[in-house]
Amino acid sequence: MASKIIDLDHVCLLAALRLTEKEKEELAPQLEKIVEWVRQIAQVDLSPTEEAAYPAVDFPAPMRADVVQSSFGVEEALSNAPERDKEFFKVPQVIEGKE
Repeated sequence: MASKIIDLDHVCLLAALRLTEKEKEELAPQLEKIVEWVRQIAQVDLSPTEEAAYPAVDFPAPMRADVVQSSFGVEEALSNAPERDKEFFKVPQVIEGKE
C-alpha cells in the first residue's frame, strides 16, 4: 500500500517497526491527517506576536542550599530489593546483546 504523503515503509524502517499490510492500511490515513494538521499549524501567522524573553511565570524558582547530607548505606538501600547481586540491584535484562 503506497501512501500519497508518507513513505510508510521508510518510516517503519527508521522506527524499526514491523507492520502488517493491514496495519499499514489503517495507519497511513492517520499519519496523513497528522501531517496535514502540522501543515495547517505551520501556516499560522505569528508575526504580530512578540517572543517571550522570559517564561510565563514571573517569579524565580525557589532555590535551596546545596548541603551535603548522608545517604543510605548499601544494606539499607538494598533491603527491599527483590533480587540483588552483591552490592547491586539485580534486574531483568532489557537490552539484547552480551549477557
